[in-house]
Amino acid sequence: MHRTLARFVLPCLAMAAAFALGGCGPTYVNPSIADKADAKQRLEADTAICKQEADMAVAPTYGLERFESDPTIEAQATRWVANVAEDDANLDVFATCMRERGWRFKK
Repeated sequence: MHRTLARFVLPCLAMAAAFALGGCGPTYVNPSIADKADAKQRLEADTAICKQEADMAVAPTYGLERFESDPTIEAQATRWVANVAEDDANLDVFATCMRERGWRFKK
């Protein structure tokens, strides 16, 4: 039984590590910038600007503010929904800012 489980788990862990370390995540590209070095530098600058703009528009909460002290399922669910809504709103402002600067999301 343990050998069968190990035969299944080890390849899955290896595959997960390969995906995590492989850099196969989504990236931003700007079709109007041909030089890769310039694009990288501009992406860093625009990312910082858009992050600041998003944080000013939808101030993120950190640490214990994201948790609910009331242990009931209703309170926990309400806090979770509020956190998701806040994160989505912040990401929407960030994505809009990046799009306005010419960046497109590419997988």
